Amino acid sequence: MAKILMFSQDLELVENITRSLKNEGHSVSWCSKPAEIEPVARDGEHDLAFIDVHTRDVQHDKIAEVIRYVMPDAEIVLITSYAFPYVTKRDMDNVTSFLVQPLTDEKIKNVVNRALRQVRIARENRRLLSNVTTAKKQWEATVDAIDDPIFLTDFEYNILRANLMTYRRLGKGIDKVLGGKCYEVFHCAKRPPANCPGKRVMDSAKMAGDVIQFDGLGERLACDVYPQVFAGGGLVHHLHAPAISYETQTELMTTYERVFDESLVPMLLIDIEDYKIIDANRRALEFFAREPGMIFNVSLSSLFVPLLSGQAISSLMEKFRDQGGGFRSRVVDGHGKEKNVHIIANIVNVRNLRLGAVLVIPDQLL
Repeated sequence: MAKILMFSQDLELVENITRSLKNEGHSVSWCSKPAEIEPVARDGEHDLAFIDVHTRDVQHDKIAEVIRYVMPDAEIVLITSYAFPYVTKRDMDNVTSFLVQPLTDEKIKNVVNRALRQVRIARENRRLLSNVTTAKKQWEATVDAIDDPIFLTDFEYNILRANLMTYRRLGKGIDKVLGGKCYEVFHCAKRPPANCPGKRVMDSAKMAGDVIQFDGLGERLACDVYPQVFAGGGLVHHLHAPAISYETQTELMTTYERVFDESLVPMLLIDIEDYKIIDANRRALEFFAREPGMIFNVSLSSLFVPLLSGQAISSLMEKFRDQGGGFRSRVVDGHGKEKNVHIIANIVNVRNLRLGAVLVIPDQLL
């Protein structure tokens, strides 16, 4: 059921549309004077607004402006007629649909259903944007909480992002770090060091590490570099003491597990030897509608539609050999419901184990 606001000074038109809308289970609020629009519009969250073009005292486009201001998320439908054959550019700024007279119940129903679909799509897009923004903030806050310098470069050694500890250890502000060459900022050199692990990653597309002197930091540190699969690619650098203590390993693992479990995307960890699932985050359990006991230590192939499972496992093996990548497939949840998804696979190292990380992204999130 939708909540609909109608502005018209034609009582017969209002009665006909209201009857048709209420027969479909919708709630209708009506006003006929410009001064009534704002208080009525603010009285609850309306999904749609109908505006009759034939108004006195004020132009219909001015009414649309007021409704758009008060109800920014609502769809606006303009009630017009064959005697009103043109649409001005001002109308198109606020109006998203048109109801053309003479009216029939079927015509009203179709216009309302189309407009409500747009409302649902717009609200879902805003929800997804909010979720993505929240996840981004959570991730940045988590990375900033890590006590080691972590920074991201492109394949030309330009620094794209860095956590707070990077700036603190360098003693430099954002303007002195971002956009600079990592070998200039961290090594005070005109070219990368001979044993640069970043260069090895670019050559092999595999994680590399080495212990290097960082003159910009005034100390010798271990530098682990990982290829970044997402956002156009790049290199993730993690600087830390050459020998990581057990306490540090435990802290980093705890951070990893928190980010893994709070992810807004279903994520699985699998054993790349036998493709059995060894971990799944909360979002994956919800998406696949399975209890932990029904997903842990089972074959990953059982999650795919049977006719596609062999092809999906072959694609995963290929992506793991290529150090990451994605493909489309179809999975089935615990209720037997099939879902179209995009699979992103990557190799990760967890507690010295080489595992496969599998992100299962529903089509509606893309």
